Amino acid sequence: MFAKLTTKIAMRKAGIPSSALSMPDTKSFSNSDGTVNTPITNPFANLSVPKSWQSWATPPPPPVEVAPTPVVGKQAPATAKLRLPPMDGRPAVVVFLRHAGCPFAEKTFIELRRLANKYTRLQFFAVSHSSKQATDRWISQMGGAWSVQIVVDEEREVYAAWGLGISTTYHLLNPWTQIARTKLGKEEGNWGREVDPSGNRWQTGGAWSTDELGLVRWGAANNTADDLPNLIEACRALGAA
Repeated sequence: MFAKLTTKIAMRKAGIPSSALSMPDTKSFSNSDGTVNTPITNPFANLSVPKSWQSWATPPPPPVEVAPTPVVGKQAPATAKLRLPPMDGRPAVVVFLRHAGCPFAEKTFIELRRLANKYTRLQFFAVSHSSKQATDRWISQMGGAWSVQIVVDEEREVYAAWGLGISTTYHLLNPWTQIARTKLGKEEGNWGREVDPSGNRWQTGGAWSTDELGLVRWGAANNTADDLPNLIEACRALGAA
């Protein structure tokens, strides 16, 4: 009791009110059920996540189960958005892009476009799971599609039919992929572009080539995010010089 009295006297001499050390009265914030509403507001209540971060979220599953990847010598998977052989019966090279804005996807697409201009007897497809608007904008930034046929597969149904699902953390973030990304940026000025939230960084990519009968002649899924398909070999598998 004397200690409390001494403290009050010392505080009075210092000009500090005795109520300074009192705990706030929580009764005024109590609900009828006895719970207490704190007067402190949530500092994160109005926090918005940048759009570019949304591409890191785990995407919803595709509408169909992810199938095994196509096998050389077997019929290529058939979906409503992509059937091989195409209507004109030409052999085809199909590239599944990781996402619009990916620097490795950009390098792959530019090579696909170059080969499409060179080998006109072949048909070339690029499949994107970003929205049509985002895909069109990205391709426009690279100078257009030229002879490449663009397939937009936002639901990732075509991806799943060709055995392409969600990658592992190692597939995307391993140190060798990060080194390759930095090298691509420094040597070729390709640091990637803005990633639209409709795209997802965890989606895997791949490339295949099919003959006039729609049989797979070459191809595989990408082992890592920086694994660039050898599209010249894809064309050679179809008899292109």
